[in-house]
Amino acid sequence: MVREDIYGNAPVISHTAYIDTSAILIGNIVIKDNVYIGPNVVIRADEVDENYRTGCIVISDGVSIQDGVNINTIGNSNIEIGKNVVVFNGAIIKGNCSIGNFSTLGIKSIVFNSNIDDGCYIGINSIVENAKIMNGMMVEHGAVINGDNVSKLLKPITKDINEMSQKIITNSINLVTGYKFMGM
Repeated sequence: MVREDIYGNAPVISHTAYIDTSAILIGNIVIKDNVYIGPNVVIRADEVDENYRTGCIVISDGVSIQDGVNINTIGNSNIEIGKNVVVFNGAIIKGNCSIGNFSTLGIKSIVFNSNIDDGCYIGINSIVENAKIMNGMMVEHGAVINGDNVSKLLKPITKDINEMSQKIITNSINLVTGYKFMGM
């Protein structure tokens, strides 16, 4: 379901993007080229702040958002997802966030009010809250990162994780192409 919010802000979606019919997109959202949005994804930019302003969500080219992901602004906060990002199943992105190009958010990871730079990996079941993760860094599976402990819990991303993420992007673009060819 794709619909406008209570103020008439409607998602703007590239004709080259694929959005599963079970996904829900509401409000001030921009979906760019070759984006894959899988089943049961919820993307909402319809909450208002005390001045009745909504935020915006921008999803850049080649992003893969997999089953059950939830992306949601709070009030007039903004979320920007860079090019060729993978957001694995069940991940949550909420509040004021930016996810850099070629980054990966693992299964059931949570990113809240944080900035993730380019080429980062956020591990399975990890939480990143009120933090900035610098280029090319990796958050271990199950880690809890907040503004106070960022430098203690990070290490450089490994080659195998980087290669896996790039394979997922290629596979997702192939899915978008295939579904579009089928007329979906």
